[in-house]
Amino acid sequence: DEGVKLLALISGRTVDNPRLLSEAISAGCSVVYLEKPGAPTVEQLREMKLEASDANVQICMGYNKNVCKYVRKAREFAAQIPGSHVTFVSNNTYEPTAESLGECFERNAEGM
Repeated sequence: DEGVKLLALISGRTVDNPRLLSEAISAGCSVVYLEKPGAPTVEQLREMKLEASDANVQICMGYNKNVCKYVRKAREFAAQIPGSHVTFVSNNTYEPTAESLGECFERNAEGM
């Protein structure tokens, strides 16, 4: 619909973020909150930045799903708009253990 703005919050596995960003852009999002580190490599971050820039999509990096006040504000705002909705999708496959998270940070070190 004309005049409707879409926002995406990307908080998935780091390796999936480049694909998720492309999907958000294809879906018509004009703003994307991207959880750090954003991508597995610096080169992928550069490619993502270029893709977003070419599509005139604003990227805000640093979103943290555990403490982000914007999630709460988005839900409160949507509750005031008839017919609007907020959908949260989680695909975090890491266990809350030192071994699992250590592997995650080790594998994604360049993007950190």
